Amino acid sequence: MSRPLRIQYKGAWYHVMNRGGARQRIFCSERDHQIFLDLLGESVDLWGIRVHAFSLLPNHYHLLVETPYGNLPRAMRHINGVYTQRFNRHWKRDGHLFRGRYRSLLVEEDAYLVELLRYIHLNPVRAKLARYPQDHPWTSHKGYLGKMKGIEWLTVGHLLGYFGKRRSKARRKLHEFVMEGVPENLAMRLESKRWPTVLSSENFKEWIESNFVEGNQDREVRYVADKPMNLSRAQIRRILCAVTGKSWQRICDPKGLQGKEYRRMAVWAYRWYLGSSYKEISEQFGLNLSKISRIVNEVDRVNKTNNLWENLAVELENEKVKT
Repeated sequence: MSRPLRIQYKGAWYHVMNRGGARQRIFCSERDHQIFLDLLGESVDLWGIRVHAFSLLPNHYHLLVETPYGNLPRAMRHINGVYTQRFNRHWKRDGHLFRGRYRSLLVEEDAYLVELLRYIHLNPVRAKLARYPQDHPWTSHKGYLGKMKGIEWLTVGHLLGYFGKRRSKARRKLHEFVMEGVPENLAMRLESKRWPTVLSSENFKEWIESNFVEGNQDREVRYVADKPMNLSRAQIRRILCAVTGKSWQRICDPKGLQGKEYRRMAVWAYRWYLGSSYKEISEQFGLNLSKISRIVNEVDRVNKTNNLWENLAVELENEKVKT
């Protein structure tokens, strides 16, 4: 089997992970953790990457990295190579420390970023190293809460901006979002032994293929692609109004439990059939990211014995065929 193709371009975002060979520890002391964090800071200065999240566990690490200059491999060679040298020198050992090349998941900017931020910050909780993410001293969660010193190189403003303009409110909302937990379907994807190469919508997948995969057919590219069908707003609104029997205004500004269910249907349709971003959905329907995330990840709702949801799915699929 060929190695997955490394896709690079300016402005790309990646979820990066590596672990110790034979699952051996790569962090054995507070000193080791600090050396690794210092190397992240060095890489920000040397290679211009932006580190948006990190989580260091005894035998592996997770990073959320943006590359304005499209140079992730160069930065990761510095981080992994220099860390191995310093680790081996201190612990009087030699040889490889990591099990091999780092794993990188190219991420489409928008919804997946906040979902991955949550996944990375909750890793110590899932590993039973801490009860709450802020209790683990080696993740960026405390940095997002403004309670971690010495990591001025960590970029928090971009993702905090998803949760509000005022920093104090954004921190509170982000923490609430993280504490709600990782959707199981996303956790299963990210904990699979065969990591995908790209986590994306269908449009992003097509863009990657047309720009980076052509001519590299012998190289492996694995997608985890959610597939918005890209109907128009007018088509989706018309179908929603017909299925629910309500005006668009009533769907966007609902009253009562049934009205809120109609709005949930609209959010689901906007994400999966229009490809709207979380921010666009939030502005359209006045919902916070936590609620949008729950709705978007309820992929099985349309399979339940609910006539309205079934009718909506059928009508949207029929419209897609016409289009």
